[in-house]
Amino acid sequence: MQEWLYRASNARADSSTTQEIADNFGFICRSAFADVAHAQMIANVAKVDFGDVIHLYFVDAEGGGRSLGAYRVVGPHRHPQGALFGAAVPKTKLRTVADDELRGKLRPDYVVDPRVGEFCGWPVVRDEHPSPSYVKDLFVGRNTLVPR
Repeated sequence: MQEWLYRASNARADSSTTQEIADNFGFICRSAFADVAHAQMIANVAKVDFGDVIHLYFVDAEGGGRSLGAYRVVGPHRHPQGALFGAAVPKTKLRTVADDELRGKLRPDYVVDPRVGEFCGWPVVRDEHPSPSYVKDLFVGRNTLVPR
């Protein structure tokens, strides 16, 4: 089991929407690819595995961050709402979204993966691992997902 630090920001959804989607739908939205022209995946996305824990943070416009909690990555068959999720994104544990209600919740604030053409992310369940305090220096450069 690997632990990951993942920072979300208001470049997409606000903190309450990010938290609501993680807690009510068991989903952390994350694209695999940055743009349609490049086949290279976003850093570390393909390394996240089932059973790994993602410590989810939200960073505001001033760079201050706070923990939204810890979440364990699970497959749809181990998720309490597994029918929300569609196909796996090849070479990752990301899943597409197969549910209209979840798509509707994501549509105003998130964008579909440019190469996959669907909303993607990790199916997750709440985990009891305590999250470390947010420290900006843990995230090198523009990376939003780093190993703990």
